[in-house]
Amino acid sequence: MRKNVVLLTVLLIAVTAVTGCSKGGSGSGKVTLRYWTHQNVPWNVNNEELAAGFMKENPGINIEIEAFPYDEFEQKTQTALISRTGGADIFELWGGWVLDFSSTGALAPVPDQFINELKADSYEPVLASFFYDGKYYGVPIEFNAEYGGMLVLKPWFDSHNIKYPSTWDEMIGIARENAVTRNGIVEMRGFDYIGSDTLLFTYLSMILSKGGSYLEDGGHRFNFNTPVARDALQKLRDYILVDGITSIDAFLGSNPGVDYFLFMGESLMAPRGMWTIPTGKEMYDAELGVDFDYIPSPFYGPEKKWAAETGWGFVVNNSTSHPDQAWKFVEYCLRPENILKNVVARGNIPPRKSVAKDPAYLAAIPYAKPVVDVLDGASYVGYINTDVMKEELNNAFIDMIQNGVSVEATLQRFTDSVNARAK
Repeated sequence: MRKNVVLLTVLLIAVTAVTGCSKGGSGSGKVTLRYWTHQNVPWNVNNEELAAGFMKENPGINIEIEAFPYDEFEQKTQTALISRTGGADIFELWGGWVLDFSSTGALAPVPDQFINELKADSYEPVLASFFYDGKYYGVPIEFNAEYGGMLVLKPWFDSHNIKYPSTWDEMIGIARENAVTRNGIVEMRGFDYIGSDTLLFTYLSMILSKGGSYLEDGGHRFNFNTPVARDALQKLRDYILVDGITSIDAFLGSNPGVDYFLFMGESLMAPRGMWTIPTGKEMYDAELGVDFDYIPSPFYGPEKKWAAETGWGFVVNNSTSHPDQAWKFVEYCLRPENILKNVVARGNIPPRKSVAKDPAYLAAIPYAKPVVDVLDGASYVGYINTDVMKEELNNAFIDMIQNGVSVEATLQRFTDSVNARAK
């Protein structure tokens, strides 16, 4: 997942550490707000620009940014919010985490006027994780998509005179014909869906695109004991055990991710979020249009439907002494013109429909088109921390492949485990 990427360059925006949230401005009369985020070079640079623009427009408010290594950031955030001991006034949080904090009283509710404006201009998945008991406790920075677009190994397709697939059957046919296995090891993955993000979202899209469903009770309960869900899992099993188009090796080792194998020339096709495109350049010197392309993901069924989780967003600490100023900064960041700058700088998908459909967005990031074209078909994945959901499916899938557990038993295990953790 993007939030787990180890960057080659680390940018730490350091500020003076203080106890608690807001503080004064050393007698200057300014309000100072602390803003916590994780280290990610494009994001950190963009955050500095946002803060500078906001402070110029609001000279009475000072924004201090602290960017932490990802693991440290997650731990510090949990400690601050669970213990209610302060930390920052504003946090940039992964949407799935917000589900764990909304019920605790640690987060401030979004002002009604602001959330009503966003609801009228946002896609369903980007707001869902922020909703709890009739109120919203955060707002989205991006639309997180792990389906809709697919990385393809351009040199292989060119040298073998193969056209890019436009249907699921074409894709699987190419994968079968071009996968390479030697001594029981898959050396060229034809269609690689074995990754911590990729398996879950490929599977869910297969169900939804066939007209199936897996959610009950408004998204708070899960049911994978259906004919459509069974058929999809059977296919994903057989692609490995019968067709040999990929393997679960990545789950058994360090799990570098399906994008890693493709950028290293060991995979032909991999459904993946478009955030991997700049990662390919930064980490593997892989060039879009030369070493790989990004094309529309074929859908398993006739409908272009898929699931998405709530990605990164802003939340305000309920312990802040200056909630009005904190939300003022968040509102500034989510203005359409600033969202456009944000997503272009960060290589993200806009959470607001007006920005996603702005011609200026695709003019700046043309490779986003495969995902933008199917945004209206996305639905919320369900009320669960998706890190947990992915882990439960991945473990059950490994057991099915390695130990011969039946598809039916795997589905029951997965259904029971996610319902035990649903929100």
